[in-house]
Formats: sequence, structure tokens, C-alpha cells
Amino acid sequence: MSLKKQFAVTLASVGLGAALIGGGTFAWFNATSEIKDNTFAAGKMEIGATPAESVFQVENMKPGDWFERTFDITNTGTIDINQLLMSVDYSVADKNGDNGSDDLDNHLKVYWLSSADPNIPISERVIVHPLNGQSLKELKDGGQLDIGSWATKLLTLPPETTDRIYLGIEFADDGNDQNRFQEDSVNLTLKLEGKQTAGEPK
Repeated sequence: MSLKKQFAVTLASVGLGAALIGGGTFAWFNATSEIKDNTFAAGKMEIGATPAESVFQVENMKPGDWFERTFDITNTGTIDINQLLMSVDYSVADKNGDNGSDDLDNHLKVYWLSSADPNIPISERVIVHPLNGQSLKELKDGGQLDIGSWATKLLTLPPETTDRIYLGIEFADDGNDQNRFQEDSVNLTLKLEGKQTAGEPK
């Protein structure tokens, strides 16, 4: 066989081997399957307060007066509430414009109570907490408070459950002349926010 023919046979053999090697990747059996309909749906954070307005309607108050009210917080959403936060907002009406920098909000003290049982002295129902008993002004300036952790029933609030909050407000008598507050008023809004529990494996 001539050198030219031998070279041609060699090239043909190499080409056939390469074809066999390349073609071998298509010779395996295989099968496929699917896992369908995977969905991710976010829950809803929602709370409701009862009553939703006019918890406090107080007239003719004087220094030393004490007012107690009760309201319910209900988890109307689908996710557990871990924290119940409250802040306050209000406007002050200075009837005679003579209060200077010391308005009525400095003399209205807010207390969270453990119950509304009138047979238990108020001093024994005030929840022990370093921020309890602040004035409206101090509460407003301090921002949100986690009132759910103040020894109330609320640890977590699952959907469709309710926690009862007992609130007291005192027109503090500071022992001084407070005549400048006659006919003054405060219009108060209690702002509530529920926050979720930590994320967890599902």
C-alpha cells in the first residue's frame, strides 16, 4: 500500500473513533419528572382596637383626678403578633394662652394597670416598669413603647385572639398653683402597632 493510501486509511480511522466517542454521549437512557404548583403566599398583619375611638371622654377634671379605661386589642390578621407597640399623638388647646412652655400634657400621667378590679388599690395594680407613669409629653417624645411586655397577658397574640389593656391617666397635682390649666384640653390619639414573631422554618 502506498504512503498516500496508508495516510488516508489512518485519517478515516481517527475520524471514525472521534465519531464513536462523540456519539457515545447520546447513547444513555434518561427520564424526567417535575414538581409543580409550588406557591409562596405572604400572611397579613392586622390588629383592631375595641372601642376604636373615644376611650377617654373626660370633662370638668381637676388636679388629683384619676381616670381608668379598658380596651381590647384583637389580632384580625393571619400571623402571630410578637410585639404590641403604642405611641401617642395629641394636640393641646391652651384656652387663655398663658401656659408658656408648661402645657397640660406635662401634667397628665399615663399608667398601665394589671386589672380593672376596683377592690384592689390602684397602687397595687400599676405595672412595675421604669417607663410607667410618664407624662403624655414624655411618651410622645419617647416614641413607641412595647406595652405587650409589661406583665400583661400578651406573650404572643395568635390570629383571632384578644388581649385586654387596662389604662389609667392621672391629672397630677404637683402641689403648686395650676389655675392656668382651667378650661384647657388635650385631644389624644393612641397609636397601636403589632409586629410579627421571628421567621421560622416552614
